Amino acid sequence: QLPTWDAAKADDPQYMMNMAKKHAIINTLAENGGQCTFKQLFDKAEELHCDVLTAALHSLKRKKVVAYDSEMPLLNPKDDHVVVTLNKPDFDCFS
Repeated sequence: QLPTWDAAKADDPQYMMNMAKKHAIINTLAENGGQCTFKQLFDKAEELHCDVLTAALHSLKRKKVVAYDSEMPLLNPKDDHVVVTLNKPDFDCFS
């Protein structure tokens, strides 16, 4: 269970998307020096049972929180090598 998990909000799609942005993407990128591959993010999302990784990535890319050289969507093994870079490590997903 994640430290910021609030079971009362488990049915709130926006809360779940924000959790994905924070724990599956931003934290993983920060733990890897601000960069990692889509495969690394996908593996972390699988570990967290997160099924909105690509939508969360696209949202963060639009907000310029992350950057990657690929068109949306990142979906399959051909995208495993795509490097994702964290541009705004202090971005608050919940604000």
